[in-house]
Amino acid sequence: LDFYGVYHLSPKGELSVIAKPKGRPNGIALSPNGRILYVSNSDERAVYAYDIDSNGKASNERVIVKDIDGPPDGIRTDEKGNLYVTCNQLAIYSPEDKHLKTIELPEKPRNVAFGDPDYQTLYVTAYTSVYRIRLEGIKGSVQH
Repeated sequence: LDFYGVYHLSPKGELSVIAKPKGRPNGIALSPNGRILYVSNSDERAVYAYDIDSNGKASNERVIVKDIDGPPDGIRTDEKGNLYVTCNQLAIYSPEDKHLKTIELPEKPRNVAFGDPDYQTLYVTAYTSVYRIRLEGIKGSVQH
């Protein structure tokens, strides 16, 4: 291929390109209501957003987080729509591009997921470790 893109695989097994952001898309996540697709873009150090219709089609491409400290990789959303982006650290943004918090880790994070029965724990993968971060007030300690 001569471009990088984001693809949709329909329930019938049909593959289609739904977004062609400039640069290299990396991590993807959906908003809590499933109507917005977030795509981290490593080359532009930004997160793009797309409106998603009921058929999985993307429209209204826009940059919602820019000037990220390092190439963004993995991305997740919480129930409020906040974005957890792995870059040189773990950066947390509101859906309106407000930087809320940066969580420093001993090594560069690659991906992030919510876990534990209450979904109040982040599991963050890095090159050699998996880190566990409790989110209660986001003051919890980092364990690995």
